[in-house]
Amino acid sequence: MIAGAGAYAGTLLATRWWSAAALFAAVTLAGCGGVRPQEAVPSEGSLALSDEQEGQEAFTTLVPETIFPDETGAEIDWKPPVNSNAQHLVWLPAGRRENGKLFLFIPGTGGKPADYQYFSSEAARAGYHVIGLMYRNERAIETTCPGSPDENCSGNMRLEILTGVDVSDNVTVNVPNSIDYRLTRLIVYLEGKHPDQGWSLFLRHGEPNWSRIAVGGASQGAGQSALIAQLRRVPRVVMLSGPPDSRLPNQDPPVVDSWVHIGRTPASKHFALYHHRDRSVVGPPTGTTGILTNLNALGLGRFGAPVAVGTEGPYCTDDLGSPSDSFGDTHLLVTDLFPRGDGGCEAPQHRERRVHAARRRRHA
Repeated sequence: MIAGAGAYAGTLLATRWWSAAALFAAVTLAGCGGVRPQEAVPSEGSLALSDEQEGQEAFTTLVPETIFPDETGAEIDWKPPVNSNAQHLVWLPAGRRENGKLFLFIPGTGGKPADYQYFSSEAARAGYHVIGLMYRNERAIETTCPGSPDENCSGNMRLEILTGVDVSDNVTVNVPNSIDYRLTRLIVYLEGKHPDQGWSLFLRHGEPNWSRIAVGGASQGAGQSALIAQLRRVPRVVMLSGPPDSRLPNQDPPVVDSWVHIGRTPASKHFALYHHRDRSVVGPPTGTTGILTNLNALGLGRFGAPVAVGTEGPYCTDDLGSPSDSFGDTHLLVTDLFPRGDGGCEAPQHRERRVHAARRRRHA
């Protein structure tokens, strides 16, 4: 799990502490009688990078197939103003029997799939086909909609980004550059290029077969995942540092944006991880409300209080108690480990410039 320049990965991704494999097991297997993370991901040594390892790829990632979006259709013509060569990344299941599901990962504002290779590699090791999708993410919803008189500001922006239907004045996304179209064309492309790899499982009548597609993302990508789950029934939803949407921040009692509610995918299929001091969580005077309020509006709080996770410190405080590897039935994970981004514990940022993350390696 690694985020590059400008990626909205959240402070939870900005430390050396996290095991991508444990995280993926936690948010996809914990709760509802699922396999416990410590059973799914045995520990194998320290999870932290040494000082000598900083800035280096200290842990292997699975090598993805890289595909330029316009390779799947000439009509797909949008390129990001920064990282104009950003590609879709694709992984096949590895390390265990494939589970017949696709994991779709959606980056945050300004991010690209390559920023999250550790996390996506672990999804592949868990048996998923994996797609890291490049999409129109240059406009930050969390900074566009606060104070807007349009109560559907964030929801309409997200819907246009997803479908390409013109419903928002704040973003311009046509159908060929929408998430839906880009994903469809990519799966069709992969099935044609690799007919023996099983990509046809994820198409139904020429459209994504959402019953086999788990969705996840970071920050703005977490919000897009939540919207997909509202409109379609999917097997899992994984939200990292999001959704951050808050048209009316710092209200008492909190006010959630109109689109933030459970739809076709039940709350029991949603899981989330956030940093306790993320400015989009902590509220005034150091930030705005949003993430935790939104997660509770999605019903995650009814499965239990957030459980603190992490490995060896340093921590900002011990306010959250001792980190745990046993998550019970909770669907909310939280950490207060020391952020590596600018500002540290006193003024943690939601936008991070670089990330180092460690992962546990599975026993063969």
